Amino acid sequence: MDVTREEEEFLKKHGVIETFYGYDEEASVDSDGSSLSFHTDRTPDTEPEEGCAREEAELRYRQLTQEYQALQRAYALLTETAGGSFDAEKEIKVKPDVKWVEEKQALYQRNQELVEKVRHMEVEELRLKNDIQDARDQNELLEFRILELEERERRSPGINFQHLHFPEGLSPLQIYCEAEGVTDIVITELMKKLDILGDNANLSNEEQVVVIHARTVLTLAEKWLESIEMTKSALQQKMLDIESEKDLFSKQKGYLDEELDYRKQSMDQAHKRILELEAMLFEALQQEENARMEGLKMDDGRLSDTLSEQEREGLRRAMDQWKRTVMCELRERDAQILRERMELLHLMQQVNNNNNNNNKQIHNREKKVTARRSWFQPAGALCGMSPAAPGDKDLNPCRPRGPSISADLNPTSSNFDDIWCTGNS
Repeated sequence: MDVTREEEEFLKKHGVIETFYGYDEEASVDSDGSSLSFHTDRTPDTEPEEGCAREEAELRYRQLTQEYQALQRAYALLTETAGGSFDAEKEIKVKPDVKWVEEKQALYQRNQELVEKVRHMEVEELRLKNDIQDARDQNELLEFRILELEERERRSPGINFQHLHFPEGLSPLQIYCEAEGVTDIVITELMKKLDILGDNANLSNEEQVVVIHARTVLTLAEKWLESIEMTKSALQQKMLDIESEKDLFSKQKGYLDEELDYRKQSMDQAHKRILELEAMLFEALQQEENARMEGLKMDDGRLSDTLSEQEREGLRRAMDQWKRTVMCELRERDAQILRERMELLHLMQQVNNNNNNNNKQIHNREKKVTARRSWFQPAGALCGMSPAAPGDKDLNPCRPRGPSISADLNPTSSNFDDIWCTGNS
């Protein structure tokens, strides 16, 4: 702290000595530093203003002394806490260790993240397996239902109902008779006649009973036909419902098959991802083991210490399985490329064989055409050596009756051109 000029004069006047923990006065000081006694010459000629200034200076001096002592105590405490002087060599040695510890902490954190990812993927794989199992169960139920419907349809006889419409005022029995080809019977007239015969008194009792029974049978038959028609309509509607339900089940089965394939692909991808993460974790463990073998310092809390031998063996097996999976994928890809190339090679061989066959056919046709040309030329020469007389057409053996042979057999004719074009094609 800065000390004013008056304070310096006051300190010199009273003989104050600066020490490590404060100021020491030649005069007596109290134990708490709150009061000071000075041996001064108190003469009655001291002015009041000088007394006030002196008291103010003493007060300020006391405050400065207390603040300085507090600062000295704080400095001493700070020195004891810091441990003395700064050791540069120790700091240089500590820096690489700190850097290595930071790298180790980063590696440990990364390994922990990989472990969390592996656990998360395992949970996801378990969930996908459960979903796939549910989809399989539902698919099996739908397949069983479809098989049941198909078996029921196979066992049930073929029903080909005649769609008969009963208009109002017509008897179902009348329509059935007309459908069977019986058109000379009118059911309403027959019922009226039966009623008249039943009321006829000339008939015997037995005849009346027979007539009444016949009318009753006809009435019951008509009602029975109506019930059959209603049952037929209900069965037709039920068949339509069953067919629509079958179509719906077939569509649901298709959707479930697609979803099952998608879930299988997702599970395969998740399994591959789990194997990849486990392989990365095993590689990180190997790097950590190599670093320890090289002589680096390893503190507590290493990832290899947190894993048991069984978990390490599981990671090693996962690493081997991942390698085998990658190798299998590479071999399948190479085999696919080889199959495609073999197919292309077979296709090229077929094309070459077809070209060779076409060339052979063309060559054979050219030979045939050449042979025909050599056979036709002598015939034309013989015909040209014996010309016919103007008045004797029938006596010339070289002159044909009808169309000209030379026009048909001449190699330069249009027929030969047609033969040549056919052979080339």
